[in-house]
Amino acid sequence: MRSKGRVLIASLLCMLAAALYPMVTVAKERVHITAAESGLYDWENQIFEARGNVAVTSGDLSLEGNLLTMDLTTGEVWVQGDVKLRQGERELQGEVLVYNFETGQGSFEEARAEFILPEKTGSVFLKGQTIGIDEEKYTVQGAEFTTCDLAESHFHLATKELEYYPGEKVVIRGVTYYEGKVPLFYWPYVVIPLDLDDGFNRFTLPVFGYSEIEGYYMKNTFNYYFNSKSHGELYVDLFTRLGLGVGARHFYELEKLGKGSLYLYGIPTSSSPVLKGAFSHSWQNDNWSISTATNYEDSWVKHDLSTDNRLRLKLAKTYAEAWFKYSKNPAVTTSEKQEIGLTWAQSLTDSWRFNLKASMIEQSRNEVDTRVLDYLAETVYRYGQHTFTLAAQQQYNPDLLEGESPPWTSVQRIPEFKWTVSDLGIPKLPITTQLVLGRYGERPSTVTLNRAFGQLTLAQRSWRPTASTTFSYQGHAAGAIYGDQQKQGWLYGRVGVTQRLGTRLQFATTYSRRDVWGISPFRFDRQSPLQTLDLNLNYTTEPLRVIARTSYNLIKKEFSTLTIQTTWKPMENWSISARTDFDLNRKNMTNVIPTVQYKKEELELRLGMWYQPDRGELRRVEGEFVLPLDSWLISYDSVYEPPKQAFTKGKISVTKDFHCRKLSVSYDHVRNSVALQFTINAFPTLPLGWDSEGGLSLFDLEDVADLIGVEE
Repeated sequence: MRSKGRVLIASLLCMLAAALYPMVTVAKERVHITAAESGLYDWENQIFEARGNVAVTSGDLSLEGNLLTMDLTTGEVWVQGDVKLRQGERELQGEVLVYNFETGQGSFEEARAEFILPEKTGSVFLKGQTIGIDEEKYTVQGAEFTTCDLAESHFHLATKELEYYPGEKVVIRGVTYYEGKVPLFYWPYVVIPLDLDDGFNRFTLPVFGYSEIEGYYMKNTFNYYFNSKSHGELYVDLFTRLGLGVGARHFYELEKLGKGSLYLYGIPTSSSPVLKGAFSHSWQNDNWSISTATNYEDSWVKHDLSTDNRLRLKLAKTYAEAWFKYSKNPAVTTSEKQEIGLTWAQSLTDSWRFNLKASMIEQSRNEVDTRVLDYLAETVYRYGQHTFTLAAQQQYNPDLLEGESPPWTSVQRIPEFKWTVSDLGIPKLPITTQLVLGRYGERPSTVTLNRAFGQLTLAQRSWRPTASTTFSYQGHAAGAIYGDQQKQGWLYGRVGVTQRLGTRLQFATTYSRRDVWGISPFRFDRQSPLQTLDLNLNYTTEPLRVIARTSYNLIKKEFSTLTIQTTWKPMENWSISARTDFDLNRKNMTNVIPTVQYKKEELELRLGMWYQPDRGELRRVEGEFVLPLDSWLISYDSVYEPPKQAFTKGKISVTKDFHCRKLSVSYDHVRNSVALQFTINAFPTLPLGWDSEGGLSLFDLEDVADLIGVEE
């Protein structure tokens, strides 16, 4: 697993740099020095000395210590004894600070600091034997990072040498992960770019695990960095059943020729060789842009090839795009699919526009080949509230690509003229009108006829006659005349009423109706009568909430399911809910789903069931509890299905908290497996685990983004 979270160390260094950077510019500010005991100035040697609670302030920067010595001839200052460097909320502590205001160089001995992680996800504690301060970079010798707040931390990352180049990169030499005083991992050289924002992790721990095909494995990622325009990652993986896996991902930027990436990975030692590859590139200038992205994988997981290629042109009055997409994966429902398309938009004047769009899609779905062609050529002219459109179009039914058999597959409009008026000018009544004339051909019915269509539309409006009553309404009237003298007309309306019956009860109903006269010879615009009534009742108090909803079809003369959802919180930590379903047509109760839950801090109890009264059958029982006992946590989560007379889920776990670590033992009585996991709350969180089914599983890096408070 390759985590895409940002690197915690880089975040720490940025915070460290923010604390040290003001030292470089402090000489430009007025410096004020005070001392509690004494202040002496040697006129001959031009050395100033201050003792006892010495405080130096310059702007928002403050410096404290027990002894300050400053050489005015060289601009060098020494601060010793319980040194504290503060700026805003940041604070760095140490024993000796030496800094030269003339050269901008210095060092901080035995430095230590606490930094609050983003989103208040915790604190990081830093120790450094020496922090070198320079105008170009910061160098940390013997640095240690940890999130453990004990004096003797349970774990930490230690580095022999660290160089920070503001806004450019971090170079770390000799990185070791310690569990207590035991070193577990070592990286001789790590480079973390800081001038990149591509979402890739630049610092990863080895990933250990087990799978049936791979066996036990160790996956390693090593980064390299030449500059911000040439960098990448190397992959070296070891599998007990497959052998050695190697690969690389390189990111590049070619100035005026664009930028992209190359990826290649393989396991040549496997009996069934694994090969993965990817290529992406994008280029653009003032008017043109090109992008391509291709991925290939041939492994036991999948055999997949996909590519997406686009060419775009953007001018003041012209926009054009051409694309080609292809995908092939025999293991999925749509095993092969390709699409070729073109779109063109041309502004002839401020009010007159020409649009052209065409695409062809071929696919194989469940061994059924489908080919669809869609095109549109139209010119649009706007004048005030009027819009005139002349178009030639072929439109396919999108349900075809989902493997369905719709009543129509495609419609041709050759040509079609449309006149739309966005507002008829009636005060407080937003009515739009539309007139459409054209010749249409439908497949597979082979009906080809002229068609004249008109529609008046009233957009949704609301009216509040009282503070507790709200009416909403909308609708349209439409009709069409066809070349074979057939006619179709319909009237659609929707009226809703929301009534508040006091402060706790609210009732809402919506009536929808469509009346149809005549019939269309086509299938794509054929209308059918509609009459439905939707009902909703909502009762809310502080501890209780009840929602009931159903609908009634006046044409079929039948109800939909009546659902009543009740939630009651008699006390702060208790919650009792129940969902009840009624079949109003058969007049019986179909489902009763009650749930009881108690939750207080880490203590949690939940019990729920699914009962079908019409069948007299208890389908499902769910139970869960989490019980804290001092530093112990005992939990059980289960699902029992009486019709099967078996548990489909059942797991009991016992967890012991050791401050920065957790030890958990669990038994799954459904799978009959035992699991053991030891979790280190480091950066990133490191769960070391074993179970009787999958074997060893170590170092899942999923939680790194959550720990440092950034999005993946």
